[in-house]
Amino acid sequence: MKVFLCEKLHEKAYNRLKEKFEIIDDWNRIGEVDALINRDLHIYKEEIDKMPKLKVIAVHGTGTDGVDLEYAKQRNVKVVYAPHMNANAVAELNVALILNAMRKVTYADKVIRAGRKNEAISLLFGNELCGKTFGTIGFGAIGKRTAEILKNGFGMECIAYSPSLDERKAKEYGVGYVSSCDEILKNADVVSLNLPLQEATKHMINSEKLKLMKKTAVLVNCARGGLVCDDDLYSALVNEDIKAYACDVSQSDVFDKENKLMKLDNYIATPHIGANTDEALYTVGMACVEQIIDVLEGRKAQYEL
Repeated sequence: MKVFLCEKLHEKAYNRLKEKFEIIDDWNRIGEVDALINRDLHIYKEEIDKMPKLKVIAVHGTGTDGVDLEYAKQRNVKVVYAPHMNANAVAELNVALILNAMRKVTYADKVIRAGRKNEAISLLFGNELCGKTFGTIGFGAIGKRTAEILKNGFGMECIAYSPSLDERKAKEYGVGYVSSCDEILKNADVVSLNLPLQEATKHMINSEKLKLMKKTAVLVNCARGGLVCDDDLYSALVNEDIKAYACDVSQSDVFDKENKLMKLDNYIATPHIGANTDEALYTVGMACVEQIIDVLEGRKAQYEL
């Protein structure tokens, strides 16, 4: 049997896959494959129709918005994923970006490289996290872990909003409960987006919502770029309606160096590396491979959508 893989997989997971199947990375041979591992591809109806033998798609992570789940089901193609296995890695990047924005780390590097060391004290005025309020919109594994690190490690007060969260659950996890994302935006010094991109959440952070935030607040997004309206974000950053925006994702899925946001010092970006740690890649990669083996050998996969 043959598996399509054109993206990086952890070496140990790759070797395990190679033990069992032929690995194909040539799009011209896509019609031969029985399975596909998807990290950053878009596998919709058009792509699925090019794979008549396809039996299983393995999503390398938690987010499934890159796969047409409904059409895959119509075609009797199993879709498996690796939920929450990269949560710690993404949560740690959330914290890294928060610290970067609050202490102007990237900007400090730019100032030093430009030979402007004497300006550093006045230019690099920052803020501490201790005693500030962290708010997460979305309270899945990543939101929970991010709040845990910031509460226990930095002494932040943490509040959370999710449609599935209630006061009892919030108390259990040691965070304050709020009943709407607007309350998060109004009250938090740092806001982190930790929720999936769906029709209901697309551009949920727009000019109206950005105006609710404190002018000293930082917005962090390691979830999906489409949660934020770029044009409205640009205006908010230029007008200093918020302190900074730090992200690991872009609206178009590709960071364009010509994007006007890239010219702003209070815009910080990393190229979708949230889950790109050795530990997370191993755990997620092995989960994908073992589930492909299960499906192709006639067993039920552990995490099947």
